Amino acid sequence: MKKNLFVRYNVMCIAIIVLSNCFIAAIIMYFVVDYSKYNFMEIQMGVLIENAMDEQDMGIYTVESSLEHAFTLTCPKDMRLVLYDENKEVIYTNLENEYIGTIDLPYFAKRIEHTGEYRGKKSIGSSDLNRKCHIYGKPVKDYFENSRAKYMAIIDLENDFQKSYKLVVFRFIISLICVICFSILILLVYTYYITAPLRQMKVVAQEYASGNFEPKVDVHTNDDIGALAQTMNSMSESIAKFEESSRNFVSNVSHEFKTPITSIVGFIDGLIDGTIPEEKRDYYLKIISNEVKRLSHLVQSMLNISKIESGGIKPVFVPVNINNVIGRILVGFFDKIESKNLDIRGMDDVDDCWVEGDENLIYQIFYNLIENAIKFSNEKGYISFKFIQVAHARIITVRNSGDGLTKEELDKLFDRFYKTDQSRSKDKSGFGLGLNIVSTIVRLCNWRINVKSEYGKYTEFILTFKGCNMPDKSDNEGNERS
Repeated sequence: MKKNLFVRYNVMCIAIIVLSNCFIAAIIMYFVVDYSKYNFMEIQMGVLIENAMDEQDMGIYTVESSLEHAFTLTCPKDMRLVLYDENKEVIYTNLENEYIGTIDLPYFAKRIEHTGEYRGKKSIGSSDLNRKCHIYGKPVKDYFENSRAKYMAIIDLENDFQKSYKLVVFRFIISLICVICFSILILLVYTYYITAPLRQMKVVAQEYASGNFEPKVDVHTNDDIGALAQTMNSMSESIAKFEESSRNFVSNVSHEFKTPITSIVGFIDGLIDGTIPEEKRDYYLKIISNEVKRLSHLVQSMLNISKIESGGIKPVFVPVNINNVIGRILVGFFDKIESKNLDIRGMDDVDDCWVEGDENLIYQIFYNLIENAIKFSNEKGYISFKFIQVAHARIITVRNSGDGLTKEELDKLFDRFYKTDQSRSKDKSGFGLGLNIVSTIVRLCNWRINVKSEYGKYTEFILTFKGCNMPDKSDNEGNERS
């Protein structure tokens, strides 16, 4: 059975909470019990010393006997007493003989003298008992001046965590269980809250998979989940636009092919069945030839776009003189420029503008821009060029007078098969691919293109290239020879 993210996350967190709490509890229990044990033994030793000092005031008993008597009356049965003289030799102990052989009693007196107080835990008895004892010792010579006993130690034979501290352990475990349960409850509530957007994203993603891109993820947090939700919403919008663009693409391609093919088929049938008179055969054959060339141009444009997008065209960056490229293109459009009586501005007395780029691709860019500018310029209008140098960049602008563009038209200007002149009164031979080719080449070469327009006045394209210096003549000659 598959586990969702909510279950897996909670299982992992609960396991971490339980294990970490148990580990911390074990460490705390270990030190708390030891501290409590030694603290109790220190209190017992203080009581022994006080009782023995009270008896000493009466002057009847020795210090050793007073300590022995007080120990018998006040200390638990699991405790044992050890008294040492000034040479750290044992002068009294009620520890059983079976334990004396397994524990080094003089060692504790030396530790007491060296540290002033001793707290420790030692194994005692045979190894099969697996028993440990707590030991606490301190000097008593400062309390009793004329006493033979100089150091005293108390040994507690009770096993750890088994007898007197069972109640403490039990209560601690109950508290630990309550803490773990409360932590798990808080974790479940919190994770259910933070994973709610993920569950919503799952539902929305299923809608996307079925082809419905209308639903949106309603998340307003500023964390990673919120960013993911915004990304999904943006993705759905992009996919929806792509779907619409694909449908429009198929529709436009079908339309662009259907019209000339219908004309070609009609004219050919007319020529075959004799509907077209013999004297008009050349006229209609010329129309058929133009339509075939038009279809060939459309196919070539689509192939160029496909090659660029698929990486089939690799740009070769060399110094290119933009002025020469634009000049050659303007010469090729001389007849069209003359027919509309257009004024070409900005090409007179201009310094050479050198950029780093692929000359063939740059030629395609300006060919399409100039063709577009001529097509949509008004009669007796103008086409102007500007060449601007900014640091290491070169900015070239192409502006034409005319009707200009609306904001809606600007947003779709670089889409495939999009035509601002939907009536085709001005653009009868175009396919709406020229500007798309321009934008595709610009993205390929990491250049920049912007467009601005004032409706009813002008349209201006602004291109930014990486600039370079004019190459040396020797380099040019070497390139030509190669």
